[in-house]
Formats: sequence, C-alpha cells, structure tokens
Amino acid sequence: MTRYNLLGRLLVAVAALGLFAAACGSDDDDTSADDVDSTEGGDEEAVDEDDLPVVRFQAVSGSIGGLPLMVIEELGLDVANGFKGEFSYLDPGGASENFLVGNADVNMGDDVSTTAIFRQEGFDVTAWYPVTNLHVSIVVPEDSDYETPEDLIGEQVGHFGIDSGATTYISTAVEEIYGFDPREDYTLVESGPPALPELLGAGEVDAIFNFEGHVSRAVLEAPGRVLFQTHQEYSEFTDGYAPTLTNLVSTVEWLEDNPELAYNVRDAIDEAVSTIEDSGYEIIEEETYTEQLGLEDPEHVELLIERAAEIPVFTTDWSEEYIEQSHEFLDLLVEDGTLLTEEPDDMVMTTLEALVGERP
Repeated sequence: MTRYNLLGRLLVAVAALGLFAAACGSDDDDTSADDVDSTEGGDEEAVDEDDLPVVRFQAVSGSIGGLPLMVIEELGLDVANGFKGEFSYLDPGGASENFLVGNADVNMGDDVSTTAIFRQEGFDVTAWYPVTNLHVSIVVPEDSDYETPEDLIGEQVGHFGIDSGATTYISTAVEEIYGFDPREDYTLVESGPPALPELLGAGEVDAIFNFEGHVSRAVLEAPGRVLFQTHQEYSEFTDGYAPTLTNLVSTVEWLEDNPELAYNVRDAIDEAVSTIEDSGYEIIEEETYTEQLGLEDPEHVELLIERAAEIPVFTTDWSEEYIEQSHEFLDLLVEDGTLLTEEPDDMVMTTLEALVGERP
C-alpha cells in the first residue's frame, strides 16, 4: 500500500467519523482542562475525582506499548497527578482514525513518521514525548538456516501492513545496515498481528515482522527465534541512536489549551515507566496486566518479561539531541519515498518546554 492509499483510507474514515460525531453531538463544554483547579479548596487528597479534568487516552490493544497506560489506570496515577483518565485500547487498524476525528486527547499508538504524514495532510498534531523503543523484530522458525535478513530475500514474510510502523522501521533499518529493501526483495504476506505467529508455526510463511508480545509468542509457539531485533541492531549500527516506535501524540491546540495538564500527563507516564523498570518488567506477571495483554501461558509471560527488559521496550529520552537525530531519520524516510515524500516540518516533534513554556 502506498503512502497515498494510506492517506486516502485515513481521510475517508476521518470524514465519516467526523460526520457521525457531529450528528451525535457532545456533552463537553468549551472550558479547557487547565481552567479547573484540581487542588482548590483543600489538599490534593480531598479532591473529588469527578471534579478533575478528564484526559482521553488511547493505545494499541495487545501491545506491550500500552502497559504504561494500564499501570496509570491500575495504580491511580492519573488522579494522583491531578486528572481523571479515560482509557481506550484499540485495534491498530482503526486507532489513528479514532484519534484524528477527535476521540482522544493523547494518542500512544503512533510513530513520528505517521505524525509527519498527519501534519502534511493538515492535521495540526505533534509528538511530544516518547513511549517505546523499536520493540519490533523479524522472527524465523527455530530450526531454520536463516542467519541474517539477507537470507530471507525472495522468501515469504508475514507482516501487518506496508504502512505499519513495524514494516517501515524494520525495512528502513535493514536497508541501512544490509543495503536492500525488504519491501521490494521479500515476498510480503499481509495478516493481522495476532495471526502472524500462527502462520509462522504452520509453515505458511518463512518469517514474520511483529511487535511484542506477539514476537515472544511466536518464539514460544512456532517455535521461533529472533533473527533481527530492530532497536538493538539499529542502535549498534548508529552507535547509540534508534527512533521510537510510539510516542505521546496530541493536537497542538490541546497542548496549548492545557499546558499544566500536559505536564501532569508527562509526570504520570514517567511514574508508570519507572514503576515498570523498577520491577524489572516483572509487573507484567500481575493478573490485571496479563489479562489486558492477552497473556495466558506463564511461559509466554516469563519470556516477554525477559525480552522486554533486554530490548528495553520503554524510554523517556526526549532530549534535543534525540529529537535532532529523529529528524535526520525522517529524512531517510523521505529519501526512500514509500511513506514520506516531503521533508517534515519542525513541529512533527516538540517538547512541552518548547511549545507551551516552562511548567505553569
């Protein structure tokens, strides 16, 4: 699917959803969340949750990338940081459309290349904080002879969309390191992320592109082995840099209208990621998280914990240097021309400090 097919699909879906939203109306008023003082009239502990400003979050269902959101919800880190969260976990096929039509304030499921596409099509959105490193990998059968991505040239490789972050970033990293484009030199077979481990196990494909924890499930059930872990391989190739897979993405308008609230959201994310990392990712073993991540096999849970900590999955590095390096990476995607054909503007990525000023 070309970039233009992707955009056409998105714009048609957004238009349809927009008409539906307009027909249904909204119960919200025009008061920004920062107009509500969550501590007025007493200390923080005395605040009625119903009086707190609401932040609508969305993340991709079944992906470990949504774990910080689950931790915020489970531990009440939203209320502790002065807001009330509404949490949605969506199929990747419709998540972007849901965000673009205005059904979420903070989108945790898109990468900076997708954000660049949105901006170029007139959506005033920006990535303003990181969530996950590139926890996408190429998995092959455990007993296969494949040793490098080059060995898969001409083979059948399962993926879940030519415009997906997994296919984009794996292909770009492989092209940079090995000098060929998997999107051209592999025979790609499209299916949904949950189905790909089954296709690998049944021998219907020779390898798959996927994200955690479907990667760990493929390793366990196919059985398979990881041939190429994108964050680790690309970081080694560049001497330390690899782009993020998902970020906090919001409209510029929402951030400018709610600067204090945005800082509070960032604090909650930092606390959630610290909680995960301090546990050595073993927090995943808790029932509330295994259920939300669809983890039923204890061996799968154990393997996912091991792999997530090793990659590592989460990051809070959003320094000026990192953003500059990410712009350089986007330039590679422009040169490639599959997703991006125009140089992204500076607002594809920002920091709260740069956009709304120091913390109110």
